[in-house]
Amino acid sequence: MNSPSVSCVEQSLQRLSQWLASTGYRFITVTPLTHERVLARPHDPASSDLRDAFGWNRPFLKQRLPEDLAVSLVNDGWLQPTQGDGLKSNVRFSSLDGLLFAHSAFPTAEEDAVFFGPDTYRFANFIRNQLLTRPLPESARIADIGCGAGPGGLVAARTQSTTGEMVLADINPRALVHAKTNVAVAGHTHAQCIQSDLFSKVTGTFDLIVSNPPYLLDDTTRTYRHGGGRFGEALSERIVKESLYHLKPTGRLLLYTGSTIAGGHDGLRESVTAYAAGRGFSVHYEELDPDVFGEELEQPAYADADRIAAVGMVVQRRPE
Repeated sequence: MNSPSVSCVEQSLQRLSQWLASTGYRFITVTPLTHERVLARPHDPASSDLRDAFGWNRPFLKQRLPEDLAVSLVNDGWLQPTQGDGLKSNVRFSSLDGLLFAHSAFPTAEEDAVFFGPDTYRFANFIRNQLLTRPLPESARIADIGCGAGPGGLVAARTQSTTGEMVLADINPRALVHAKTNVAVAGHTHAQCIQSDLFSKVTGTFDLIVSNPPYLLDDTTRTYRHGGGRFGEALSERIVKESLYHLKPTGRLLLYTGSTIAGGHDGLRESVTAYAAGRGFSVHYEELDPDVFGEELEQPAYADADRIAAVGMVVQRRPE
């Protein structure tokens, strides 16, 4: 993608998102492997609709868009011309919880790609279920750490209709461009987007912290995918440890992540539970899906792994 000024990028991306919403556009983003299989099917660009263009990232004819919008998006780098009157999008849009989320085009090969997929939907369901069980205060302060496109914070705020401040933090500047757009189009007026390595630039305490960090080992260390540590668990451990100092007395952390099970042991669970307990916090830990990213087990780094599980954690201070 080209690199125009941030204000120009955000303005044109917001305009596209708003226009798509006005058309009734909806798209559920699938796994990369499913996406590849769909794209392998024969397809004529002349028959591409908006889902093909901005969901599947297939080439399409420029007549699908208002002319002035198409020109603006090409100039700002969100669309690229193809042969003839064709265009191809450098961004995708996914539906979640009645909102549209802009995120990176397929395939997400760039180091700073902004990912959105089935994990995002599981993350959102985890947040909704937890907040319906125990609602937030009306003026709750919410943080989404490693926010990516911002779905965690926006789903939390939408579930509770909170009026408090929301902080979306990510180390990746490209993620914040998408997050700012998604916040603006969602109409959330009490949000700030901060470039920060976890909590390094985040101040104050929160009623709710949500996070869906990368939890795999990635050979190219892509920001959205690489978690570090033995199996990708290092970033999740950091988030738990640092969150304890940013929670209000009745606040909680909702962490959706992955954990590699090796020899029948869940090292992440053992680590974070022991750390939290030693500082007066409890951890409710559950497997939400026992087997995700099974293809990763073919990699040498996972030679000793049994499986990778999607897990949800609720971390909060123990009652005195």
